[in-house]
Amino acid sequence: MFLFLFLLWILLSGKVTVEIVLVGAAVSAALTFFTPRIIPGFPRYQIQLVKRIPSILGYLIYLLGQVFLSSFSVIRLILCPGNGRPKLVWFALPVKGPMAQLTLANSITLTPGTVTVSLGKNAICVYALRGELAENLENCGFVKKLQRLEESDHG
Repeated sequence: MFLFLFLLWILLSGKVTVEIVLVGAAVSAALTFFTPRIIPGFPRYQIQLVKRIPSILGYLIYLLGQVFLSSFSVIRLILCPGNGRPKLVWFALPVKGPMAQLTLANSITLTPGTVTVSLGKNAICVYALRGELAENLENCGFVKKLQRLEESDHG
């Protein structure tokens, strides 16, 4: 953690001087020392996060791909409107953890043509530009990847 904080300090400073290096080292050391005392079990969370980085990066790459693909679907709908109508869809939250639920809601919103309207304890409401964009949202790739991330968190 010290190295990460120190490198972040140097990067955000924009230049490297003796003063910046010394202050950065002191601040990074203090944060590294006090964080486990403020957040119980912090080193364990840190190790879990490092182990999950490949899965998180995989999810982000998948999200970018879906945003790219759905952009073409929305362009097609704009150029060839057809008879489709907007649709409001409610479904039970397929992921359990609050972070996974929030990530799902934001992923849906980031995908062109869909917007998360409401996120409750047990359900999510999504507005879709066309009905076909809302098909099978409760079993979409986002859900499957988030469920795998949740399983790896508990397993």
